[in-house]
Amino acid sequence: MSPAATLEIAPVTPERWPDLAELFATDRESAGCSCMWFRVPPKVFTANGSDGNRAAMEEIVAADEVPGLLAYEAGRPVGWISLAPRRQFPRIQTSADGGVVTEEAVWSVVCFLIAPGRRGEGVASALLSAGVGFAREHGAKVLEAYPIERDSRISNADAYTGPRSMYERAGFRETGRFDRWAAVPAASGPDAKRLVRPPGRPVMRLAL
Repeated sequence: MSPAATLEIAPVTPERWPDLAELFATDRESAGCSCMWFRVPPKVFTANGSDGNRAAMEEIVAADEVPGLLAYEAGRPVGWISLAPRRQFPRIQTSADGGVVTEEAVWSVVCFLIAPGRRGEGVASALLSAGVGFAREHGAKVLEAYPIERDSRISNADAYTGPRSMYERAGFRETGRFDRWAAVPAASGPDAKRLVRPPGRPVMRLAL
């Protein structure tokens, strides 16, 4: 039996906030971000600082908005996936020309955090599988991801969006590329435009 087979995966509800906070505290960069990087404009994120970002995520959880799922083993949190409707992530939602992408029923996977000593055991893959089901159950028609394209010699912080290979195994396929993090990829969709700058991170999608 693989280690991931013993996991319990559950939505982050208010009573589970201490567990999410505990997991964030295992990684210095994650503790400073509290998974708010995609959720607020850059200036707000910087002004918030570690304490402000933590408080902002706590408010989201307290409002029962369910910002993601937690993986537990023997009652202890060992992994996290942040996913929600794409409209909740302004850094992704804003288009290159200053407009706003209004495509409905698209959810985004923006972050994973795996507890120290638990990477490479399939925890992230188990969380992604559960995330697909959770998004589908809550009305998503498409699940979108923005992976890195390296699988080895990367830190937990660098791998926060997950590796491309994991998404490919789950059935995701590339549909475009980001020109920059703040822009929806101009190279995606039926009216694709040539990017002025070299394309960057892939955008991968799974139809639900």
